[in-house]
Amino acid sequence: MNLKESLGKNIQKYRKLNNITQEKLAEMIDIEINSVSSIERGKYFPSPDNLVKIANALNVSLSDLFMFKENFSCEDYQREIFTSLNLLKNDKTKLCAINSFIKNIL
Repeated sequence: MNLKESLGKNIQKYRKLNNITQEKLAEMIDIEINSVSSIERGKYFPSPDNLVKIANALNVSLSDLFMFKENFSCEDYQREIFTSLNLLKNDKTKLCAINSFIKNIL
């Protein structure tokens, strides 16, 4: 299982623990319901802003969303991050948002 899938499973777990439907979560964070479904299935990684909104809506910390039963190595995380960043190499706005997010958690 990769990072996106593990994150999606955690989001789904916390959503269900809070008795929130995908539709309600989508409403709470102002995204489409199919986006929530795609995130939970590990098909797509939420933006940094949406990650914060999801954590707030589910009453958990960002770190809670990234606590997995699987043991990912630092190299696994780096590989996932570099792969994602490479997809955004020409999107200055998103790269700026990611950079701000990283600076906030350091």
